[in-house]
Amino acid sequence: MKKHELVWNKNQHGVGIALIDEQHRQIIDRVNQIANAVAMEAKSDALKEMLEDMLIFACEHFAVEERLMAEHGYPDMENHIQEHLRMYQQLSNLVKTVLRATGRNKAALVSAYLSDWAERHILQADKELGGFLIAKGLN
Repeated sequence: MKKHELVWNKNQHGVGIALIDEQHRQIIDRVNQIANAVAMEAKSDALKEMLEDMLIFACEHFAVEERLMAEHGYPDMENHIQEHLRMYQQLSNLVKTVLRATGRNKAALVSAYLSDWAERHILQADKELGGFLIAKGLN
């Protein structure tokens, strides 16, 4: 089964804040590891562990962004936090759903959600946050 691989591109995915960019690169690495595990039909226990690791890392990443937003008075903070909450809930549901799904269904679920995260959230909401933080003197 062919998997969809995301490729970290600093010019495309970078928001200009080193810590956030490094975490986004790690998210994309994890996305690819999970997609590969799904494509290779990894055992449920291994897949569950990888997805739970992603969930923990997502919480850590969201906390970093939310701390920076609070420290620097990000005007769209409440909306960004709500998006984080939705993404966390979706990822949590994905963990449960993927472990019950089979074959191509797993691959479709993982690719759809994780690609959306990388392509929509990072490229839109986090780019806006990065621009704001850079204007505040962070890098």
